Amino acid sequence: MTKWWLIGAGGLLAALLIVSIVLALTSRETVFAPGTPERAVQDLLRAAEDDDIEAAYAMLSTELQANCALRNFADRGYRLDDQNIRASLRETKIVDDVTFVTVRVSEYYGDGPFGGSESSRDRRFVLRQEGGEWKFTEYPWPYNWCPESDSE
Repeated sequence: MTKWWLIGAGGLLAALLIVSIVLALTSRETVFAPGTPERAVQDLLRAAEDDDIEAAYAMLSTELQANCALRNFADRGYRLDDQNIRASLRETKIVDDVTFVTVRVSEYYGDGPFGGSESSRDRRFVLRQEGGEWKFTEYPWPYNWCPESDSE
């Protein structure tokens, strides 16, 4: 009897593992249309994941760039390199000329399927059209701040 229970449990575990792998391989990223605020957020998150500071910095509004030199922006200290990130669009809201894009960001740490952990929270990105492009008007996650600029 115990032998059959162990075989059944092992089979169930194998089936769950196969289903998890299939779901992971078949889930596709939604690519938003160019020129939309959702795509700007998507591009920023890709730049952060690729550690492309220059691309992320170029997405900041003129005002934010004036308050933060590129070299200081690069010293923000937070990197996405060692984490697995999944982001999903929650809401886009327009108020006057400001657009708020809310994204659920899930961060996965450690090894799975049973050894890892997950943390999820909503992140709000604030954008405005500037020169025909969507620019961030508040320091966006994961670049939540900029160290004080050095005097030149």
